[in-house]
Amino acid sequence: MSSSKKHQAPRLAKWLAHKLIKETYIEELFGDLQEMFEDRISTKGKSYALLMYWLDTFHLLIGFSSIGIFKTQNNNTIMIKNMFKIAWRNAIRQRQFTVLNLLGLSIGMATCLLIGLYVYDEMSYDQFHAKGDRIYRINQPDIWGNWDKESASTGPNVALALKEDIPDFEELTRIRSLRGLVMKYEEEGRRTISFEEDLNFAVDENFFDVFSFNFIQGSPETALIEPKSMVMTVETAERYFGYEDPIGKSIDVKHYDGTWHPYMVSGVLDNVPDRSHIQFDMLVPMNSHRKQMESDDWKWIWTAFSTYGLVQEGTDIEALTKKIQAVPPKWAPPTTERIFNQTFDEFTAGNPWTLFLQPLEGIYFSERPPFHRFGPTGNPQVVGIFGVIGILILLLSVINFMNLSTARSANRSKEVGIRKVLGSGKKSLVIQFIFESVLYVVISTIFALGLIELLLPWFNTFTNKNLVLLTFLMQPAIILFVLSFIVLVGVLAGSYPALYLSSAKPIETLKGKLSSGFKSKGIRNGLVVLQFTISISLIICAYFVQKQISYSSKLDVGYVKDNILQIHNIEQIGFDSEVLKTKLESNPAFTHVGKSFGVPPNIWSGDRYKTDDPESEVVYISNVRTDEDYINLLGLEFIAGRNFDLHRSNDKYGIILNEEAVKMLGWKSKDKSPIGKKLLIASGDEDDFEVIGVVKDFNFRSVKRKIEPLMIIHHLNDRVWDYGSGISFLSMRLNPEGVSNSEDLQRVIEEVKSAISDIDSSIPFEYSFMDQDFESTFRTEQRMGVVMNFFTAMAMVIACLGLFGLAAFSAEQRIKELGIRKVLGAKAYQLVFLFTSEFTKLIAVSVLIASPLAYYFTDLWLEDFAYKAPIEIWVFVVAAIGAMSLAIATIAYQSLRAAHRNPVDTLKDE
Repeated sequence: MSSSKKHQAPRLAKWLAHKLIKETYIEELFGDLQEMFEDRISTKGKSYALLMYWLDTFHLLIGFSSIGIFKTQNNNTIMIKNMFKIAWRNAIRQRQFTVLNLLGLSIGMATCLLIGLYVYDEMSYDQFHAKGDRIYRINQPDIWGNWDKESASTGPNVALALKEDIPDFEELTRIRSLRGLVMKYEEEGRRTISFEEDLNFAVDENFFDVFSFNFIQGSPETALIEPKSMVMTVETAERYFGYEDPIGKSIDVKHYDGTWHPYMVSGVLDNVPDRSHIQFDMLVPMNSHRKQMESDDWKWIWTAFSTYGLVQEGTDIEALTKKIQAVPPKWAPPTTERIFNQTFDEFTAGNPWTLFLQPLEGIYFSERPPFHRFGPTGNPQVVGIFGVIGILILLLSVINFMNLSTARSANRSKEVGIRKVLGSGKKSLVIQFIFESVLYVVISTIFALGLIELLLPWFNTFTNKNLVLLTFLMQPAIILFVLSFIVLVGVLAGSYPALYLSSAKPIETLKGKLSSGFKSKGIRNGLVVLQFTISISLIICAYFVQKQISYSSKLDVGYVKDNILQIHNIEQIGFDSEVLKTKLESNPAFTHVGKSFGVPPNIWSGDRYKTDDPESEVVYISNVRTDEDYINLLGLEFIAGRNFDLHRSNDKYGIILNEEAVKMLGWKSKDKSPIGKKLLIASGDEDDFEVIGVVKDFNFRSVKRKIEPLMIIHHLNDRVWDYGSGISFLSMRLNPEGVSNSEDLQRVIEEVKSAISDIDSSIPFEYSFMDQDFESTFRTEQRMGVVMNFFTAMAMVIACLGLFGLAAFSAEQRIKELGIRKVLGAKAYQLVFLFTSEFTKLIAVSVLIASPLAYYFTDLWLEDFAYKAPIEIWVFVVAAIGAMSLAIATIAYQSLRAAHRNPVDTLKDE
């Protein structure tokens, strides 16, 4: 006899029901609920079942609640239909307030939920791994540069040493990027399919014992055992094989040495989830590169790997962290002595070689370290800014709703008096007001969800996301938040007028004396000030975000970055690239052609150097290998010495420094000219290179960073360890006379593509433009700026809607006063001034509060930029004038309407 396992229903929903529903109903109701829950899981999935369980529970709370929220004084169920009728009649009678309330709250809810959707997506990375709570990435200091910075990159022997010494790890696995390898599949009797694969990683065979990626074909236990096997995603398999079965088929892979090797497909995975910090198309076993992996020389300083550990259940992480600190001093010394001729202590220079355990769930969203090689990283600052904006906009809309609801209720005092005379009790009146308020929030929420569906495609484009509203709404925490929001805001907005009006004596309400109690302006004026303080602060901050982006894009980087076409994958041609270069130099469309192993703003290579002074300290200097023509192409300005000249036999061993490098080496003073001085590589045989030139500083990385020391090495220098290897480019400066429009540009690109194909048709053709590469370095800020502008506009709209509603309420309350003033001789413009000054004073107070706040947060955000746009006072003045003008325009209709009304009509009842 078999029995199916019951699924666990939401505990919070069951707890609420047990607390609020009478015991006599519990067993029967929850038996039915559990049956429907099981049925929905089997037919429509768990997410749908959870959503419907919550809705059914909420429905039961309304019908069977034991605490009397939905009962009258006679303990009879309230006729919901009658409550709807009263709510509808009041909404129609006060159409203007109804529209303003619904519109303001809908916009605020939509904006908040849209931001919430983004924040939820950013905060929920890597949650699909079955053993995720026990997975840690092992980080270490940046041993090649700044030891104070934490790095996600380790040497391959870190995992081996931990496995040897630390039994607390159940598994240790490594990942290495094989970016840029060209792969091809030759269909029998048909075409050859070829791609350059950037998301191709080498992993240990136990990779799937640690991480939970879903296999469609093949076995996670055996897929990575054999050398030169390959696991790929469904999308990648379709790219090469269409809809044929890929298992057992071979793909030819071109290794970095130019040789081709067949790899057999041994497994197919589901596409990697978007919310994974590891993003790959293909995985190959680490033992496919056995010769490279078996070399011990660089094992502790070859920081091209990330190391992950699966700890044993119940492991004390704090104790484990202390234990693993003994590993580098024990195992790394042979490497530092062999490669750098330094003891471990000399190499670390007093800096601790610390190993950090970073939990999997914190990797994507961590600022420490801010980068890794295997997928995306989050930006906590952007998420924090968006989160604060979402909360502020929701606060604006709630303030509006409560303000207008309170103001609107002032006109219902006679209705309350009549209902009390006719026998209505206080409880029924309170429930009616709260019911109407909750109903407004429910309708606004529905409108907000529709608005989100309309905005989501645009929002996804600018945030580079693939957000889905339904998936978001099926999360129990989100359901609870929305329901809590509806109840909380509805009750808060309806409770004050409900309790105040229902407690009044009928004689006072019928005489109209009670409405004066609602004329107290203190709270409402304070809320208006808060609204505009938030809105003005957002306007000023949004402006400076745009100003900084514009400033960064126009910053002088030290050379002309426009009109430079960059051809990728030149390393695939090898030393035949000179043939291609010569051919391109003859093309009149180009004024300069140069070769380089790296292009700005993505020059990341570097090494450890020292001067020939015996007391010299070892320093890290970035480097880039180029030919002499590349320097001419950039137009770098020499402040000392000269460019490479291959007519001089030793020039290929010369080096060119930037000003920052000269300053770091202590050669800045006039009596210490760097020309002719020697710089030594602080490893191996300590080859020395002569300084032949110094160029003016230029940005070779993002303009968000300060210019760092740089060394330019000739690409024919065969004394450097990476001679002839690495990713290389051919760059061409376009001739404006030969390339004057998009058609000319496309023709030139096709000519370059054809020239490469003539040499090797298997090389994927890829190109870029240098100015666009620079722009991409602050694309996150650009997207943030656009989205922030939109949210700022929404905040301003909500604030103006609230101001418009309060102006209408004020005009209605003061209509007789204005009529008397007009009878006594006041002009229309005087009445307009009197009416608008009440609100412009509030805006002025908002400006005084918002300005220092906006300055503080703008200055805080600009700290991430090395080159900052100035914070100018005129921006605050313009923002103040703009906000004041917008406020006056918002209340102009109400003030003009009130000022031009006939006093006879307003005073005829007096």
